[in-house]
Amino acid sequence: MLVNKSTVPIGTARLLESVMGDHGVENVGVASNPEFLAQGNAVEGSRRPDRVVVGADTAEDFHILRRLYSQFVNHVRIRYLETTPETAEAIKYMSNTLLLTYISFWNGVGARLAEALPNIRMEDLKIGVTADARISTWGSYVSNGAGGSCFGKDIQSLIYQLNHAGRSTDLLQAVYSINEYQKTYLIDRAVHEAHFNFNHKTVALLGLSFKKRTNDMRDSAALRVVESLLSRGVGTIRAYDPLAADEARRNWFNPDKNHLFERISYHSTAQEAMSGSDALYISTDWEEFRGLAHTIQTTVKPPYLVMDGRRMIPDYDTLVAAGYDYLPVGGPLLRAHAADAAHGENGHQPARRPAPAHAL
Repeated sequence: MLVNKSTVPIGTARLLESVMGDHGVENVGVASNPEFLAQGNAVEGSRRPDRVVVGADTAEDFHILRRLYSQFVNHVRIRYLETTPETAEAIKYMSNTLLLTYISFWNGVGARLAEALPNIRMEDLKIGVTADARISTWGSYVSNGAGGSCFGKDIQSLIYQLNHAGRSTDLLQAVYSINEYQKTYLIDRAVHEAHFNFNHKTVALLGLSFKKRTNDMRDSAALRVVESLLSRGVGTIRAYDPLAADEARRNWFNPDKNHLFERISYHSTAQEAMSGSDALYISTDWEEFRGLAHTIQTTVKPPYLVMDGRRMIPDYDTLVAAGYDYLPVGGPLLRAHAADAAHGENGHQPARRPAPAHAL
């Protein structure tokens, strides 16, 4: 029996059957058994999955896989589903695409509301909306976009498959575009709202992996952040990530492949990365980046711009009161309380009164 656990175009199991038949292979079943593991929690996900999906054609094939997954069959919590190979293949695409749709909805609607209109508290907005049992709490956060090897690839594949079948993909294309735009729009806001001039500046970049608890940088928002910063003439990027620094240096930002990557230096702590910088960008939601207000104040002096792509600094009001500008995803630009004569030298607009502390 041949069991495919990968995310593959719908119809792959049927194609494999045909290929084996063309080569005279007989009495071999083909099944689709997609995995739904999330990076950083894969072991736990394997031991306690929320579902097991098996797509096959014959009772014999189902019997074999039922024995393999015997501990999950008729489980009180885990859903064990037997269906067609095509349906199993489609379930994986639909699942990943719907997850990205949730993320893009909150980034494309929730974040924009809190950024554009006064007195909207982002956290309260999430609590109030997701109190409805019909609305998922997963994805009800705002960020600088979702990365990783699955979401972007799978939604583009689904767009292609539906287009090939002559069906509209307007919704899927909008979801994908929102997510891609989200990866760099905080830098655009820094230019247009904070009037920050990145040319020849030093920027600290915290987080390189696409999510915490992994060194995986595939489709990471940090890739687009670095690309955008370099295109705006940044002199130096001082980077720190607990796991992904070696991966970044070796495979993504290798100066032998592009001399512009010589502008990136790697550091052993967040504080070391921030030292001597003019601005900070938080790209990954590592727990150690949460609540950096005190570290920022003891490491760099204002004028200074903090770009929070993950809303990791809940005590932002202490930063603003101490003279730092704070620009979060899902919130308005908050200016330092007091104007500083040196403000203009760092590329900032003169300070003005910030929005109320509860506006975020």
